[in-house]
Amino acid sequence: MENDPELRAWLERLVEAKVKAALDAEREARFRETFALISVRPADPLAETIARLLDRRLVDVDIVTFGDGEKKPVIRENLSGKNVFVIATVGMGEDPDVSFANTCRLVSALRRTCKAGRITVVAPCLWYQAQDKTHARREPISVRDVADDITRRGMDHIMVVELHSEQIEIAFDSFDHLKVTPLFADYLSRRCREHGDRVVLISPDDGGVRTREELFKNMSAECIAGLASVHQLRVRGQVDAKEVLEFVGDVEGRVGVIFDDMLRSGTTMFQAAAEAKKQGAKRVVGAVAHFFGFGSRGKTFEEKLVESELDELIITNTRPDYFARVLDTPELQAKITLLDISPYLARAIRNYLTGGTVKDMIQRVPDRRELYQILHAAGAGSR
Repeated sequence: MENDPELRAWLERLVEAKVKAALDAEREARFRETFALISVRPADPLAETIARLLDRRLVDVDIVTFGDGEKKPVIRENLSGKNVFVIATVGMGEDPDVSFANTCRLVSALRRTCKAGRITVVAPCLWYQAQDKTHARREPISVRDVADDITRRGMDHIMVVELHSEQIEIAFDSFDHLKVTPLFADYLSRRCREHGDRVVLISPDDGGVRTREELFKNMSAECIAGLASVHQLRVRGQVDAKEVLEFVGDVEGRVGVIFDDMLRSGTTMFQAAAEAKKQGAKRVVGAVAHFFGFGSRGKTFEEKLVESELDELIITNTRPDYFARVLDTPELQAKITLLDISPYLARAIRNYLTGGTVKDMIQRVPDRRELYQILHAAGAGSR
């Protein structure tokens, strides 16, 4: 019996299965320990979906507004000793200072008067993350001020989605950086295999090289035909104007994919798409983590998107109110694909509660489609 290799292999598999079952049971027990979800905004579809996926309800909070405009969050439940996750999104048309100020007040109340055990802020789109360095003298590095302010209020940990710059990580003592490149890579790879395309990954400007490389590492190798870059230089003295200096790479007859961490007015993305089409790309697809979509130079974003050479724009719901805007606007429906990443955020919260790492969490998922949902495909109806 001792020399029977089949029996030995069977025993090893049995032991591995029992160890895995014990570890899973321990993770589940830790996950079921008391925790609560609270939203900075009274009506937040992203927070509501995350709560549903975690089989929880959002904590009852009232935002009291006084006659002079002062606001005060009032938490209606006992959260003493609990792990509290504060889901902080920015609404459409809402000043980011309002969202940030409300978050700071909530965190302060949770620490000082609610006696919460541990406070984690879930910030899908981190405030002021584009202000991570100075471009001239006497400018603030505002994202560091954000980190200092919210940490001083009593935050223990923060979860953020696709930072504009990885150097921002050093501003926080404890954080999870949830990159969306694995999700975009999975979605694009499946599309490539379905349509038989091979794509060229394009960096829209010098700052986009890092994110392009992240996409390259996560996509299926057989789907990638090459890499390309657009060298754009910001016009001195203008906030929303860039000059294209050079396009490097071969996109002739290929599908070009431009990934960027955020899209505000769209100038960088649209100019990169135009250059790719000039170089012979048969189709250009943009993918962006944080979608703002505001107008500039006398045109609405919808007008700029319709006029652009971009054939499709894939966005996520880190700024969730924009999903409703897309589904209500035919011009946006025609060109925008919506990916809901609430399953990713819900799983990240569960993973943090059970002591896992983000990298392990992504690797453990047998099918990455478990981390996102397609709510709308460009040119189609909502799903």
